[in-house]
Amino acid sequence: MRSGQKLSDECKEHLETALQKDDPSQKNFHIRQVLQACGVANLDEELDSE
Repeated sequence: MRSGQKLSDECKEHLETALQKDDPSQKNFHIRQVLQACGVANLDEELDSE
């Protein structure tokens, strides 16, 4: 994530849900969702700048 870039509401919800979960696999699921979403968003921006 680049400086000044903000998380989407969906990503924020996944992170908040991860904090509330006790089961490590559930925490991991929600964190992976955020990482995948940010990775795709950054890829889109990099492709647009080329």
